[in-house]
Amino acid sequence: MKALVLASAAALAMVALCAGDALGQGASCGGRGGGTTTAGTSTGGTTSASGSSAQLLTGPGSWVYDVMAAQQVQAASMQQRAIAAAQKAAKDLARKEKAQAVARERRHEELYRRSQAKSNALAMK
Repeated sequence: MKALVLASAAALAMVALCAGDALGQGASCGGRGGGTTTAGTSTGGTTSASGSSAQLLTGPGSWVYDVMAAQQVQAASMQQRAIAAAQKAAKDLARKEKAQAVARERRHEELYRRSQAKSNALAMK
């Protein structure tokens, strides 16, 4: 039972570690800075307008930017829910183990009491 508690604690630590890594990646990937802008060059040496159009598509205020931001918020929320669920599962498991230990102890005490009563009854005869 202790191994189960340790395993659940290790799983919780892994979830927390992965969540921290994912949040760090999301902040660097997604776009508080406005996205990637690369200006392409044509064969004649002039720059195309792909840099400004990329900024229009992924910059703050655009639909794509809003979708990316919403996805990041949703991912962070799901990670927090996963961590909370893992913590709740560990807490419930600990409570269950404690209740089982108490029940086991009570059964043991009751069996001991009955055996003592039986031996006392046999001794009285």
